[in-house]
Amino acid sequence: MISGIFENCIGSEQTQSALQYWAELGYREVQRGHLPAETAHTLYGHASNLTSIRLQNGNSADHGLVRVMVWEQPRNAGLQKSHPFVIGSRWFASLVQDIYAVADAFNDDNANGGDWIVTEPIRGIEFIGQPGTNFYQRFTGVREFFVIGSETRQAFFQRYNYTRPGYGVIDPTSPLGVSEGTHSSIVTADHDTVAFYTDVFGLVPANNTRKRSGYQNSATRQILMLEEGNEFLLSSFSSPKTDVGVLQIYTPLYSTPNKLEFAQPGALGVSLFTYQVEDVQAFRDRVSRSNARSVTPILSNEFNEPSFGLVAPDEMTWIIVGHEA
Repeated sequence: MISGIFENCIGSEQTQSALQYWAELGYREVQRGHLPAETAHTLYGHASNLTSIRLQNGNSADHGLVRVMVWEQPRNAGLQKSHPFVIGSRWFASLVQDIYAVADAFNDDNANGGDWIVTEPIRGIEFIGQPGTNFYQRFTGVREFFVIGSETRQAFFQRYNYTRPGYGVIDPTSPLGVSEGTHSSIVTADHDTVAFYTDVFGLVPANNTRKRSGYQNSATRQILMLEEGNEFLLSSFSSPKTDVGVLQIYTPLYSTPNKLEFAQPGALGVSLFTYQVEDVQAFRDRVSRSNARSVTPILSNEFNEPSFGLVAPDEMTWIIVGHEA
């Protein structure tokens, strides 16, 4: 059985500064490993010596981790400051305790030499909740914002007047009060390819799957930096075993640059997501019979776990990691 999104993988050239950044968001190192260039080329499609550091937020060991992948020779500079809605874009989201405290940290850094794109925290009710109508019938929903840095693309959200137990757990030791990754997003060119994730991966579509949205929603417009006329389709999928580690797939309904080559393993920044499965050989057999391509043999990854790679019909690369039940 497949997990929710297991790891959000970040290509990096700055090991210490990367670890310092993620520590502020509540992540600690739990594993470190290496791969020679030849094995990295077979598994990840990029020939470079690799050192990876697995980071865990609190006790969340089965979803929403971060893997910092330090390539001796990176493939390219990654997505950098490109728009969230370029084809191939990836990002992930986390629950926060105080949305303004997190936004202030980025804005204060910008005021003193930092280099972040930060949207303003804004209330949203598009997919859950209701607007506040008076002092007694208060707003139910989230307030969220988006951050783009040279090596990360993230959304942060805070809940108001409702709870989802287990969907985002904020460890009390997290300096900025940030949870593990709760859901991860990709941007693809053809929304018809989303069937691969149910038919082959075995993910479960959300009840509100295949929604159309965009600029007309004021919160979505500001968070995702949309211009007039920009609309998209959105489908969401979760694992059969958990509703955390959700995959969200966006497809713009307008022309936008294709940046797939900058969001592949070996690139800097957010460049890969992984899943865990309980029977990696059976899962690989299933993928091999599908319309996925570039399915690799099962190899030991840098953490000595059986893993294989594939390219889905939407051209996104995935790594599957074996996990004993």
